[in-house]
Amino acid sequence: MQGNNLQNNNFEKNITNSFSMRKIPVVSNSCSENENIKDDNIDKIKIIELSNFIDKWEQEVLFSDNGFFSIKGKEIKNKSKDFINELEDFINTKISEISFSSPFFKNMALQIKKDKISSIEREMLSYEQQQLKEWETQVYEDAISSSISRAILYKSNPNIVSSSFKNGLSVIKVMSEKEEWNRKTYNQKVEAYKSQFFSSLINSFVQDKDIKAFIYFNKHKDMLQDENKEKLEEAVNQLKVNVIAYNWAKELFSYKLDKSKQEDEIKKVKDEELEKSIRSFLNNFSQSEKKEQEEKDKDKNQKNWEEIINIVNEDIDKALLYVDYSMPKDNIKHKKEYINQIKQNGYISTDKKQFISLLTEFFIDFEKFKQKDISDFQYCFSKEDYDLFLDFQKTEKDKFLQLFFDYKYIQKKFNEAEIKKTEEQYDFIKLLILSKEEYKSVNKKEADLDNRNKLIDLVTERFKQNKKEGEKNDRIIDSTGK
Repeated sequence: MQGNNLQNNNFEKNITNSFSMRKIPVVSNSCSENENIKDDNIDKIKIIELSNFIDKWEQEVLFSDNGFFSIKGKEIKNKSKDFINELEDFINTKISEISFSSPFFKNMALQIKKDKISSIEREMLSYEQQQLKEWETQVYEDAISSSISRAILYKSNPNIVSSSFKNGLSVIKVMSEKEEWNRKTYNQKVEAYKSQFFSSLINSFVQDKDIKAFIYFNKHKDMLQDENKEKLEEAVNQLKVNVIAYNWAKELFSYKLDKSKQEDEIKKVKDEELEKSIRSFLNNFSQSEKKEQEEKDKDKNQKNWEEIINIVNEDIDKALLYVDYSMPKDNIKHKKEYINQIKQNGYISTDKKQFISLLTEFFIDFEKFKQKDISDFQYCFSKEDYDLFLDFQKTEKDKFLQLFFDYKYIQKKFNEAEIKKTEEQYDFIKLLILSKEEYKSVNKKEADLDNRNKLIDLVTERFKQNKKEGEKNDRIIDSTGK
């Protein structure tokens, strides 16, 4: 109790500092003697002061943030005894410091001590028992909850499930004896526990898509209370249908039948709900297989392009030997065109219509574009433009939104300036990209929305001016015939 002794010392210091006897004013000789404060009145004041000291101790020691009434649960056990001993020492010290004029007031002080301690101790013991009771109840509830949790964790082990169930019932029995439940209350608690235990277990099997949920439900459904039973039965029945449908569809899908034969097999199912679920699983299997094949083809195509580009740089005459002729015809065609263009020109010129078309795809469906195999565009895009779209595929969501806002503003400017030809739109976008890069180089940061709009405006004005000059030149040529 060293910490509490220190707390008492501080308390006494605070009380001493804050309390001062009023000075008795100087009275004139004309004042009568019976107007002076008598000794017995002073003793009465001292008795009240003692009572105040005890009340202050109670408030500052018992009700402080770390005081007795802040202690919770099992930590409260036997703490009241320590505090009462400390209070008794405190009062004894105070009484010893007070000088009474008569034994009567000394005895009164001792009686106040007894009454105060008795009253405070009664409240402390009541609080102590309350906290111990709450702790005991919480331990029982935790034990019951743990029995259910353990059964769920080991739900595939019937022995552990059974022992956990029995443990829970044992705890309820102990609670019943401790709290002296009547038979009705005890039976209600047991029924509630059984319902919670098996509904939690069945729900866990349902979540794991385990058919044991159906088995447990049928075996223990009489133990389930009505509020759980109906929903659980629906979930279990749906799981049963899905499990049967999944296994049925998986086997049927493995036969690789054509559509008509597969349909004949499905029609053999007489249950409408089961048939619907089978069709759903077959569709999922088909979509998954298709996606998996697309990923394989994409990977295969990309690797073949890497091989061709490498051999083109090393020995272009051998390049055609590296074309994978097991790929679709368009893939083969694009790779041959790429090789021929490099042979003839030494580089690839961008097809501006293809560029604008692919850019439109990017903004129409960003997520779909990220998964698209764009390898074949290498036959019609310069390396610079192809790398640009590779970067687009790596774009994060916030960056895409920035580009999308720019794209919508660019579309508006296309309409204003009547930039309709895809070749002009391509040139516009390329010029804008260069302008952004120049801005970043000069300012050491990306252009914000306001400055990006200004750059778009400047590029638009340049195109308008070029268009006017082009139309002027066309008129001169028409008038001279040259």
